[in-house]
Amino acid sequence: MNLNYMEIFERMLRAGGIANGSQLARVLGVTPQALSNYKKRGEIPTSLLFKFASIYEVSVDWLITGEGEIFRAAEQGTVYGDGPDSVMDLSGLAPEEIIYIGKLLTILRRRNEYTAPAVKVSIDAFLDAPGRPK
Repeated sequence: MNLNYMEIFERMLRAGGIANGSQLARVLGVTPQALSNYKKRGEIPTSLLFKFASIYEVSVDWLITGEGEIFRAAEQGTVYGDGPDSVMDLSGLAPEEIIYIGKLLTILRRRNEYTAPAVKVSIDAFLDAPGRPK
């Protein structure tokens, strides 16, 4: 899956009712220059996606793909899938763990010869995350 980061930034502006990149940078807690650099490099830190999604209660899937519902379910700390049995409680996870999960999912969406080693590294990082209950 190729991500179009310019489209992600545009969806952020639209979902937040934000007029420009400077305002978006303020919301995300980064400088306008940092946001501009992310755009130029065609990347955005996963933590900023989750931060934006949390502030505006927007679906991370929608931010990334532009598909599905824009706004996530109102119940905080849960992620909803397609059916009633696909609810996962995230309230017990630390923010760092949620970020690792997001990174792992990004890697799993790619299909190339680097996927298996990258998945192992991501899983190891998740399991070794500071503050993670053992």
